[in-house]
Parts: sequence; structure tokens; C-alpha cells
Amino acid sequence: MRAIAARFFFCVLLYAVVPHIPMDSRGGQGLRSGSGQSGGTLASASLFAVVVAVLVAVLGAAGCAPSLATLQPAHVAPRGHVQVAAGLEIAVPSGGVDKVVDAAQTVADAAQAGMITDDQKWQLLDAGMNLVASPPSLSQHLAIAYTVVDRTELSLRYAGGGWRLGGRYQILSRVDAPLDLVAGLGVARATTPIPAGDVLPVLKIDDFTRWTFDVPILAGTSGDWFRVWFGPRFLYTRFDTRMHLELVQDEVVMASFEGSAFYYGGQVGVAVGYRKVFFGIELTLAGLSGSATASTMLSIPTRKVDINGFVVYPALGFMGEF
Repeated sequence: MRAIAARFFFCVLLYAVVPHIPMDSRGGQGLRSGSGQSGGTLASASLFAVVVAVLVAVLGAAGCAPSLATLQPAHVAPRGHVQVAAGLEIAVPSGGVDKVVDAAQTVADAAQAGMITDDQKWQLLDAGMNLVASPPSLSQHLAIAYTVVDRTELSLRYAGGGWRLGGRYQILSRVDAPLDLVAGLGVARATTPIPAGDVLPVLKIDDFTRWTFDVPILAGTSGDWFRVWFGPRFLYTRFDTRMHLELVQDEVVMASFEGSAFYYGGQVGVAVGYRKVFFGIELTLAGLSGSATASTMLSIPTRKVDINGFVVYPALGFMGEF
């Protein structure tokens, strides 16, 4: 229900607000209201809102990995204008995370067939914790950013199963420097359920909360028909969850986890279009390092779980500036 409400909210927001933003160009030369060019730009904005609404409606997949995508160019829109984006994100974990999960799948098969040892139960819980920290996921990316004063924007985004509030400041502009350069800060909270049973049938996630803090830094350039951006990607996340194992003979093993992880890597993106509406493709590659502490009623009541891996995170979608 949260995902449906979020998509509906953005449909209404984009359709109602975007067409009424003043249509000045980045160079500061305004478009006269009532002129053919202004009317065409307003029509483009309305069309973009409709396209976004249709796209959002069909992106029903809910994700739970922390969002590593930005789908934003390396500049802030002029004061009083907005940047919007609607797209799709894909998280593909590899390295330590998928090795732990792969090893646990064999234990999960054994658990469905008969009794398993406490060590094997811990192996399943370890895999569950790795899934919580960095699950494979497919999710929507919906964002709107409004420039409140010159060079400074505030933004709201729904991605990775959670809401993010952030801001960016334009440090350099290609008008008087070789490249655009922006930096910012964002905080997000997600409570989307994680379908761990799709990977490990005996494992059920009962409750999940994630807080994420990120520092977007992007350099790049743009023109009437293109956008190019690149930069480092840093993200810190804290999470807590409860899960249980449903084993044979109605045995249930409860566990609670608290942990944190740090993502570090790089990002590059390119978008093509014309003036106001673009289609962008972005790729983020990030290492993952963290840990979590688990509490259970097993013979060993507490245990620390190390979380390590690598994440390939592509994203694509429509981007607009109005």
C-alpha cells in the first residue's frame, strides 16, 4: 500500500505542479507567457507529467535495497524551476553477499527435509542478514527537486522502498568553469517488507527499518540535447530487523538484528533528449562493508555477522527540467 500511495502522490504532484512552473531558460532569457514557444514548453511539461504518470503506474515492483541511483544532472535548475525523474533501479549484489546466500540455499533445502544443527541455523540467519543489508531488488525511482534560491535545491524522492529528503548546492557552473559541480546531503527512511522467502523458503522477515545517509557529489556538463554526469558515491546505512526460521515439526527460531554498512564507489550517467525532456542511463559500482549483531535463543545467543560485497546498480528513466 505504501508503494501504491507513493506512486499516486507523485502522479498528482507532477501533473498538477510541473505545467505551472515558470519557463525561463538557464541562460536567464524568459519566454513570454502566451507566446508560441511558451505554449509549446508548457505542453511539453504537461506531456512529460502524463508520460511519468503512465510509467509510474506500470512500475509496480517494490524494492528494498538502499538506493544508489541519482538520475540527476550535475547542475541545479534555475531559481523557481524543477527537475523531475521517473525510472527504474536494479540492485545486483555480488562478492561476499551472494556467496553467503548461495551457501545457505543448500542448508535451506536440508531444513525443509529434516532437522538441522544450530550452526546450520546460524548459517541461514547470517544469509538473512546479508539479504537485509544488500538484497537483489527491482524498484521505481521517483524524484522532484525545486530550486529555492540560486544554486540551491531541495528534493524529495521515493526509491528503494523509502522516502528521501535531500538538497544540493552548485559549486561550479559550466558558464564560468570547465564543468558543472554539485554537492549535497540526503537522508532516507525505508520500512518496505523484504521477501526473503523467495530466496530462502524457511526464512521470514517480520519487521524491517532502514535509515540511509548519502553525500551526492557530481561533476559533468550539459547542452540542449544531452546530459553527462559522474562522481564518487558514498552512502551510510543503519538497519534493524526481526526474522524467524520456520523449520520442520513446527519449530520456530526467532532472531533480531541491528547493524550498519557503508557503500563506497563511483557513478556515471548520460542522458539524451532535447531541452526539457531526456532519457537517461546511469551505472553505479560500489563496494559494501559493514556488520550486524544478532540475538537469538539458540545455544549461542549472540553473534556478530560481517557484511561484505560489491553491488552493481544500473538505473534508467525519464528526466525533465521545467
